[in-house]
Amino acid sequence: MILRSYMPASLVVQLENEELAQVEAQIVELQARQALILQRRDGAVAAGSELKPSTKQILKAATETKKALAERKQIRARWQADIDGGDIAWRRITCLI
Repeated sequence: MILRSYMPASLVVQLENEELAQVEAQIVELQARQALILQRRDGAVAAGSELKPSTKQILKAATETKKALAERKQIRARWQADIDGGDIAWRRITCLI
């Protein structure tokens, strides 16, 4: 490191100006990085926001499918119980055939 106290004033000013320029360049670079990070984050947030309704629709469809399958299972179980139990309604149907 060069001791500035032994340098001419113009050289000290020049070095300080160079350091200042480097720091300003670093600030600009950091601001650009920050802007890029924020842009990517906002893009990810937007993509996440777009995925939320899609996820809700998939979940809703899955829930409806599960509900329909449960209803079918219940209907099948009732029908089987009616057949096995010799329900009057089943007898009526078989008598009509």
